[in-house]
Amino acid sequence: MDIRWLQDFLALAELRNFTRAAEFRNLSQAAFSRRIQSLEHWVGTGLVVKGSQPVRLTEAGEQFREGAQVSVERLLETRAGIRGHQFEVMSQIRLAMPNVLAKSDFRRILGLIGTTGKASFSVIVGTTSEVTARYLAGDADILLAHDCPALPSHESLAAQERFVLRKDRFLPYATKGKDFDFPGTAKTPFPLIAYAQRAYFAELFEHVLERNGGQISYRMAVQCDMSDILKEVIVAGHGVGWLPESAVDAASAALIAPVGGPEWELPLDICAFRPRRKAGPKLEAIWAALTGAQS
Repeated sequence: MDIRWLQDFLALAELRNFTRAAEFRNLSQAAFSRRIQSLEHWVGTGLVVKGSQPVRLTEAGEQFREGAQVSVERLLETRAGIRGHQFEVMSQIRLAMPNVLAKSDFRRILGLIGTTGKASFSVIVGTTSEVTARYLAGDADILLAHDCPALPSHESLAAQERFVLRKDRFLPYATKGKDFDFPGTAKTPFPLIAYAQRAYFAELFEHVLERNGGQISYRMAVQCDMSDILKEVIVAGHGVGWLPESAVDAASAALIAPVGGPEWELPLDICAFRPRRKAGPKLEAIWAALTGAQS
């Protein structure tokens, strides 16, 4: 039995949707379903009510969920303790952050913590969903990520220690001097530069639309899950797209500008997360450098 099967099952039990759980676990839906089936074969009974929407657990599934949660937490804590000792010796700290923050904030963060002791770093980068999943799986000591008070990136992060490094905004941009008739009409929808559906920023975009009661009309022009690529498409003048303000560097800011009013903006936090448990002195020193720099 693979511990990843338990992590898959717990993700499904929390998200109540095979597609969303598979995306969170960075798997195809077919591969994810096979893992759940393998776990059911190992347990010897069904854990999920077949065909239920949203997904419901069977009585056995509910009973198994509690044991699985405890088992995974204990295994990850044990692994973290072992790895923590090894990394203590090596003075290496494991950081996880999405690509967008690696571009905009890593140099500044490294400036804050790079001189703390004799620490060295390993850095995991990817999409927000990918690095959050790896952090929650115990592959990183500290997660650096965007987090929106109105729409947290993942429910499990609520149990983590959270510190706001700085404020950010999520807002629509377009090439300066180009009129796209934002927010569009039925006759003249504007071209949208959008995030892929699995991206965290796609959820933020949908939240902005819901908050404005759907008073927007667009046609899909380009779709991608990387903010840097979307920014280049916006700079090239292909449409309107939402970006974190932190992702717009000085060179880009000379070419693009926010459009619309404050109703189309969403406040964001750039946060550091860590487990709520005592860590080794190196990691504690790094966390103190991060949090102390803001006090």
